[in-house]
Amino acid sequence: KLGGGLADVSAITSTLASNFGISLDTADSLSAKVFDTSKAIGLSADEGANLFGVLMQTANLSAKQAEDLAEGAFQLARQAGVAPQAVMKDIAGSTEEIASFTKDGGENIAEAAVQARQMGLSLSTTAKVAEGLLDFENSVTKEIEASILIGRQLNFQKARQLALSGDIAGATKDIVSQLGSEA
Repeated sequence: KLGGGLADVSAITSTLASNFGISLDTADSLSAKVFDTSKAIGLSADEGANLFGVLMQTANLSAKQAEDLAEGAFQLARQAGVAPQAVMKDIAGSTEEIASFTKDGGENIAEAAVQARQMGLSLSTTAKVAEGLLDFENSVTKEIEASILIGRQLNFQKARQLALSGDIAGATKDIVSQLGSEA
């Protein structure tokens, strides 16, 4: 009914079981839901399986929570005027960032991915910015150097605080507001 076949469902089951350590029975029971959600948010079966696997294993979400987060992130991206599929693919490919920065059921990751796309960046890039802020010694040195280069005083203390609390979207936004653009 959704334009897929047994090969799609089998691929989803295989990806969830092989790549994310989900039991074969659980992966099999989730495959139809993953396929349905994937089609609804514009992802291939393989991309949807990776998205669900990342959210379930890395962010420690249930299948229902992963589905809700994926659909919520899709809607958030549409409201923000960015390509929802790009946001979803970004989240699916950001295992390390999700592991490092997920809080409150992963909503901050969805918001960060959407904001990154609004600025033409990836979630990985904004996470690197946040990680750079958490290297306090180098971060302060680079803040002083940047202040000298652009000829005005920068203060990334709030950005560091946001990064420390896992708010990579807020940290990036604070830096961009002081610098004038993401460039």
